[in-house]
Amino acid sequence: MKTSTPILRLHAVEKSYREPSGVLTVLDRLDLSVAPGEIVLLQGPSGSGKTTLLQITGCLLRADKGIVELAGQNLNEAPEIRRTLARQQHLGFCFQQFHLLESLTVRDNVALGLRLKRQNVDQMRVDEVLALVGLTKKSDKLPRDLSGGEKQRVAFARALVGRPSLLLADEPTSQLDVHAAEAVAQLVRSSVKESGSAALITTHDTRLHPIADRICTLKEGRIYE
Repeated sequence: MKTSTPILRLHAVEKSYREPSGVLTVLDRLDLSVAPGEIVLLQGPSGSGKTTLLQITGCLLRADKGIVELAGQNLNEAPEIRRTLARQQHLGFCFQQFHLLESLTVRDNVALGLRLKRQNVDQMRVDEVLALVGLTKKSDKLPRDLSGGEKQRVAFARALVGRPSLLLADEPTSQLDVHAAEAVAQLVRSSVKESGSAALITTHDTRLHPIADRICTLKEGRIYE
């Protein structure tokens, strides 16, 4: 069930980079909020700042100005220890770079999502999520034995295994076939709707549109719905 208090609130967020040709403004007094129980898709052309926005939301990058509020905490100017704790407690990440550990099996890579949150490893939960993304038979394989799409599903399972308050995903279905993309979409939907968490997903994939509560476009540094 949605509540009036957002899990994520961005207000007047600005981010620029200095380049040889001048200052490049990526985010320009951007406003965005995501409520518990809500799935928000974020669209926009390559280079529009979608990944930068996810990194700022995930406390991996600081905005130049503005409010970045997660679960009621304004974190943009907070000490790094508070930002780290917020990541551990509230966030699940699935970025285009899979960041799988090559020496760990699929099952252990997914379990790492719990260890990074300082949670006890629940093997039943790990196996449940692996089944939902269709990787039960690959659970003892190493990343080098997987296709790109399979690696992406492992990264997705790792992001969701700890039941985050907010899932941040960057093009999570870009390398998946129709059946795998549908499975991932339904996994996101069931995870969010059953737990009251939320998801902010950048995507060009129209196959994700049916699970979205809102579809936003990032253009010229601002959000349009």
